[in-house]
Amino acid sequence: MSRFFIQADTISGSEISITGSDHNHIKNVLRKDVGDKIVCFDSTGTEYETRIASIEKGSLTLNIINSHKKDVEPKIKITLAQSLPKSSKMDDIIQKSTELGVFEIIPVITERSIAKADKNERWNKIAKESAEQSGRVHVPEVKAAIKLEHLLDSCGGYDLKLLPWECENSRSLRAELANNKNISSILVLIGPEGGFSPAEAEKASAKGFKSVSLGKRILRTQTAGPATLAMILYEMEMK
Repeated sequence: MSRFFIQADTISGSEISITGSDHNHIKNVLRKDVGDKIVCFDSTGTEYETRIASIEKGSLTLNIINSHKKDVEPKIKITLAQSLPKSSKMDDIIQKSTELGVFEIIPVITERSIAKADKNERWNKIAKESAEQSGRVHVPEVKAAIKLEHLLDSCGGYDLKLLPWECENSRSLRAELANNKNISSILVLIGPEGGFSPAEAEKASAKGFKSVSLGKRILRTQTAGPATLAMILYEMEMK
């Protein structure tokens, strides 16, 4: 069944109002009609089973049949700070990271970043669609891109800060997670195609980032973020 993210202010009593691109998608792409069922969810973790009551020009009304809290979100909140990659690789990173359970994503501009950072609206749309498709009840926000130095100066609110780095040989991700069992938030910093410069790695370390190895092979930037997320969630949710 089709799923759509809704804002709290679209709910009035037992009705939900849908406008904008979702209205167009339901009416003209999915070709839904009065009486058809649709599932909606909001940022509180509530999922609503609804039925289309009316379709007007520019809006449609859903009647809520029932609602329930859905426990599908990770207990640990993982923020992915992803150095901007080339071409459309960021699209894939956002899509896969959202499916896996990332809490939010911060695009980061580093010394070796060459991609443009003006795609925030597009990236948030990808996150929304990925959350809808994967059955989540939280839509990760893709923040505005910031320079690495600004991220390092404002990242004090996390229980653990990780820097997957190909030059790390002694500390594995699993070992670091084993030493941090009772935490609720993690910031993962992923480098660009050319990797972090030595100076950037040193600055991150000075700000409390723990460099960790993801294994014997070197991963591409579009692989490293989702792979790290999957590893963290497997280790932390199996405990």
